[in-house]
Amino acid sequence: MGEADCTRCALHASRTHVVVGRGAPDAKVMFLGEAPGRQEDKLGLGFQGAAGRMFDAILGYSGLSREKIWLANAVRCRPSIEGRRNRAPTAEEISACRHWLERDLSQVRPEVVVTLGRIAYESVTGLSWDAQRRAQPVPLADGSGVAFPLYHPAYLIYRRDLMTVYRQDVEALRALLAAHQIPVGDIAGPWAME
Repeated sequence: MGEADCTRCALHASRTHVVVGRGAPDAKVMFLGEAPGRQEDKLGLGFQGAAGRMFDAILGYSGLSREKIWLANAVRCRPSIEGRRNRAPTAEEISACRHWLERDLSQVRPEVVVTLGRIAYESVTGLSWDAQRRAQPVPLADGSGVAFPLYHPAYLIYRRDLMTVYRQDVEALRALLAAHQIPVGDIAGPWAME
């Protein structure tokens, strides 16, 4: 059974698409989200809609692009309330998808895993989310690299007051990538999300 045919949890019964990890198979940077939303489930692609536009702006400011990174979610199918509203994935759903996350990590072997939000951070590190660790590298337990926790881009849609903080966090990410000698492009324009 492949990832697109996965039936490891009940989410398979209501999904339109499994949103598989994708990007550069040798990416040094992986971005890990929580789970697909309505648009992602509909299209089968990660970070679409308003959160996707925010994500692309963050990538541009960091000097990265979707073509240079690996993009995945901790949970590959959309958790929802009767198909209407997104909800956080349960511990069982996260556990059921853990196999696919581990496969991505072992095949791509990124040096930096940028975790977007609490669920992604806890899924890849096994640690409890602590906002004080945001934008600071956290060594992965297996020694393969570091996690770099950021707020989820969708959070910025509701918390516009965090834009300045988030810009500083992305600047810290650029510094971390430079320290790891991971090449990034020029910043694609000014921080245009405020």
